[in-house]
Amino acid sequence: MQTTIPNDPILDMSYMRHVLAGIADRRGKIARLLETGELISLRRGLYASRRNLDPLCLAGSIYGPSYISFETALSWHGMIPEGVTEVVSATIKRAASFENDFGRFRYQPIPKAVYPVGILRVTDSDLPFLIASPTKAIIDRIARESGFRSMADVARWLEGMRVELPSGLDRAQLVECADGYGRPSVRWLLRHAEKDRLIDS
Repeated sequence: MQTTIPNDPILDMSYMRHVLAGIADRRGKIARLLETGELISLRRGLYASRRNLDPLCLAGSIYGPSYISFETALSWHGMIPEGVTEVVSATIKRAASFENDFGRFRYQPIPKAVYPVGILRVTDSDLPFLIASPTKAIIDRIARESGFRSMADVARWLEGMRVELPSGLDRAQLVECADGYGRPSVRWLLRHAEKDRLIDS
Protein backbone atom coordinates (compact mmCIF):
# COMPACT_ATOMS: atom_id res chain seq x y z
CA MET A 1 0.00 0.00 0.00
CA GLN A 2 1.44 3.37 -1.08
CA THR A 3 1.56 5.98 1.67
CA THR A 4 1.77 9.69 0.92
CA ILE A 5 3.58 11.63 3.61
CA PRO A 6 1.83 14.94 4.33
CA ASN A 7 3.58 18.18 3.44
CA ASP A 8 3.63 19.24 7.09
CA PRO A 9 7.31 19.78 7.93
CA ILE A 10 7.07 18.24 11.43
CA LEU A 11 5.03 15.12 12.19
CA ASP A 12 4.49 13.61 15.62
CA MET A 13 3.53 10.05 16.44
CA SER A 14 -0.18 10.73 16.88
CA TYR A 15 -0.30 12.30 13.43
CA MET A 16 1.62 9.38 11.94
CA ARG A 17 -0.90 6.95 13.46
CA HIS A 18 -3.64 8.88 11.67
CA VAL A 19 -1.73 8.89 8.37
CA LEU A 20 -0.99 5.17 8.65
CA ALA A 21 -4.43 4.22 9.98
CA GLY A 22 -4.98 1.55 7.33
CA ILE A 23 -1.63 -0.17 7.85
CA ALA A 24 -1.28 -3.04 10.32
CA ASP A 25 2.50 -2.78 10.84
CA ARG A 26 2.84 0.95 11.48
CA ARG A 27 6.21 0.66 13.20
CA GLY A 28 7.59 -1.30 10.26
CA LYS A 29 6.23 1.26 7.80
CA ILE A 30 7.79 4.14 9.72
CA ALA A 31 11.11 2.26 9.82
CA ARG A 32 10.99 1.85 6.03
CA LEU A 33 10.15 5.54 5.53
CA LEU A 34 13.15 6.42 7.69
CA GLU A 35 15.37 4.09 5.64
CA THR A 36 14.30 5.68 2.35
CA GLY A 37 14.69 9.21 3.74
CA GLU A 38 11.02 10.11 3.32
CA LEU A 39 11.01 10.74 7.06
CA ILE A 40 13.88 12.10 9.16
CA SER A 41 13.92 11.34 12.88
CA LEU A 42 14.18 14.37 15.15
CA ARG A 43 13.79 12.39 18.37
CA ARG A 44 11.75 9.40 19.40
CA GLY A 45 8.22 9.82 18.02
CA LEU A 46 8.92 13.07 16.15
CA TYR A 47 9.85 13.35 12.49
CA ALA A 48 10.62 15.89 9.76
CA SER A 49 9.23 15.36 6.28
CA ARG A 50 12.07 17.11 4.44
CA ARG A 51 15.74 17.94 4.92
CA ASN A 52 15.84 21.58 3.84
CA LEU A 53 14.57 22.95 7.15
CA ASP A 54 16.40 25.52 9.25
CA PRO A 55 17.45 23.76 12.49
CA LEU A 56 16.33 26.82 14.48
CA CYS A 57 12.76 26.06 13.40
CA LEU A 58 12.94 22.58 14.89
CA ALA A 59 14.29 23.28 18.38
CA GLY A 60 10.98 24.18 20.03
CA SER A 61 9.26 21.04 18.75
CA ILE A 62 12.08 18.72 19.77
CA TYR A 63 11.89 19.77 23.44
CA GLY A 64 9.62 22.30 25.03
CA PRO A 65 8.56 24.61 26.31
CA SER A 66 11.75 26.26 25.13
CA TYR A 67 13.13 29.20 23.19
CA ILE A 68 16.50 29.65 21.47
CA SER A 69 18.99 31.60 23.58
CA PHE A 70 22.60 31.69 24.85
CA GLU A 71 25.33 31.63 22.16
CA THR A 72 22.86 30.61 19.44
CA ALA A 73 20.73 33.71 19.96
CA LEU A 74 23.80 35.95 20.43
CA SER A 75 25.12 34.74 17.08
CA TRP A 76 21.73 35.13 15.37
CA HIS A 77 21.52 38.75 16.60
CA GLY A 78 25.10 39.43 15.42
CA MET A 79 26.36 40.05 18.96
CA ILE A 80 29.28 37.59 18.80
CA PRO A 81 31.56 37.00 15.83
CA GLU A 82 31.61 33.20 16.00
CA GLY A 83 29.14 30.92 14.31
CA VAL A 84 27.60 28.19 16.43
CA THR A 85 27.72 24.45 15.88
CA GLU A 86 24.68 23.57 17.99
CA VAL A 87 21.29 25.06 18.77
CA VAL A 88 21.13 25.99 22.45
CA SER A 89 17.77 26.81 24.02
CA ALA A 90 16.39 27.83 27.40
CA THR A 91 13.73 25.69 29.06
CA ILE A 92 11.90 25.42 32.37
CA LYS A 93 12.30 21.65 32.24
CA ARG A 94 15.45 19.75 33.10
CA ALA A 95 18.55 19.91 30.90
CA ALA A 96 18.47 17.74 27.79
CA SER A 97 20.30 17.23 24.50
CA PHE A 98 19.41 15.58 21.21
CA GLU A 99 21.36 14.86 18.07
CA ASN A 100 19.85 14.14 14.65
CA ASP A 101 20.52 14.75 10.97
CA PHE A 102 19.91 18.49 11.45
CA GLY A 103 22.54 18.87 14.16
CA ARG A 104 22.87 18.95 17.93
CA PHE A 105 20.20 20.54 20.11
CA ARG A 106 20.95 21.40 23.74
CA TYR A 107 18.53 22.72 26.38
CA GLN A 108 19.55 24.58 29.54
CA PRO A 109 17.13 25.13 32.45
CA ILE A 110 16.34 28.64 33.66
CA PRO A 111 14.03 29.82 36.49
CA LYS A 112 10.31 29.87 35.71
CA ALA A 113 10.14 33.47 36.92
CA VAL A 114 12.28 34.75 34.05
CA TYR A 115 11.21 32.31 31.34
CA PRO A 116 8.55 34.52 29.66
CA VAL A 117 10.71 37.66 29.66
CA GLY A 118 12.11 38.91 26.36
CA ILE A 119 10.97 36.20 23.94
CA LEU A 120 10.65 37.13 20.26
CA ARG A 121 8.65 35.22 17.64
CA VAL A 122 10.38 34.96 14.26
CA THR A 123 8.06 34.33 11.32
CA ASP A 124 10.27 34.99 8.27
CA SER A 125 11.58 31.41 8.21
CA ASP A 126 10.56 27.86 7.27
CA LEU A 127 8.47 27.68 10.44
CA PRO A 128 7.89 30.27 13.20
CA PHE A 129 10.27 29.93 16.12
CA LEU A 130 10.92 31.59 19.47
CA ILE A 131 14.23 33.27 20.26
CA ALA A 132 15.55 35.45 23.06
CA SER A 133 15.76 39.18 22.48
CA PRO A 134 19.30 40.60 22.41
CA THR A 135 18.94 41.66 26.06
CA LYS A 136 17.51 38.32 27.20
CA ALA A 137 20.16 36.35 25.28
CA ILE A 138 23.00 38.10 27.09
CA ILE A 139 21.16 37.76 30.43
CA ASP A 140 20.64 34.02 29.96
CA ARG A 141 24.28 33.53 29.03
CA ILE A 142 25.87 35.66 31.74
CA ALA A 143 23.58 34.11 34.38
CA ARG A 144 25.49 30.85 33.94
CA GLU A 145 28.69 32.52 35.14
CA SER A 146 29.76 32.59 38.79
CA GLY A 147 32.17 34.68 40.85
CA PHE A 148 31.06 38.13 39.66
CA ARG A 149 31.74 40.81 42.29
CA SER A 150 31.85 44.05 40.30
CA MET A 151 31.08 45.78 37.04
CA ALA A 152 34.72 45.19 36.09
CA ASP A 153 33.99 41.45 36.10
CA VAL A 154 31.16 42.07 33.64
CA ALA A 155 33.40 44.18 31.40
CA ARG A 156 36.14 41.53 31.40
CA TRP A 157 33.64 38.78 30.63
CA LEU A 158 32.10 40.73 27.74
CA GLU A 159 35.55 41.36 26.32
CA GLY A 160 36.53 37.70 26.66
CA MET A 161 33.31 36.58 24.98
CA ARG A 162 33.76 39.31 22.35
CA VAL A 163 30.16 40.35 22.89
CA GLU A 164 29.08 43.47 21.03
CA LEU A 165 26.25 44.89 23.12
CA PRO A 166 23.50 46.77 21.33
CA SER A 167 23.33 50.44 22.27
CA GLY A 168 19.88 50.04 23.75
CA LEU A 169 19.47 47.18 26.18
CA ASP A 170 15.97 46.73 27.56
CA ARG A 171 15.96 48.01 31.14
CA ALA A 172 12.66 46.35 32.05
CA GLN A 173 14.03 42.95 31.01
CA LEU A 174 17.27 43.55 32.91
CA VAL A 175 15.45 44.59 36.09
CA GLU A 176 12.96 41.71 35.97
CA CYS A 177 15.69 39.15 35.33
CA ALA A 178 18.02 40.62 37.97
CA ASP A 179 15.25 39.88 40.47
CA GLY A 180 14.05 36.60 38.95
CA TYR A 181 17.44 35.00 38.34
CA GLY A 182 18.88 36.05 41.68
CA ARG A 183 22.37 35.82 40.17
CA PRO A 184 25.10 38.37 40.99
CA SER A 185 26.29 38.33 37.38
CA VAL A 186 22.88 39.55 36.15
CA ARG A 187 22.66 42.26 38.82
CA TRP A 188 26.15 43.51 37.91
CA LEU A 189 25.18 43.46 34.22
CA LEU A 190 22.26 45.76 35.02
CA ARG A 191 24.51 48.16 36.93
CA HIS A 192 27.13 48.06 34.14
CA ALA A 193 24.47 48.85 31.52
CA GLU A 194 23.13 51.74 33.62
CA LYS A 195 26.59 53.18 34.28
CA ASP A 196 27.67 53.02 30.62
CA ARG A 197 24.27 54.27 29.42
CA LEU A 198 23.48 51.13 27.45
CA ILE A 199 19.82 51.25 28.47
CA ASP A 200 16.98 52.09 26.11
CA SER A 201 15.65 55.53 26.91
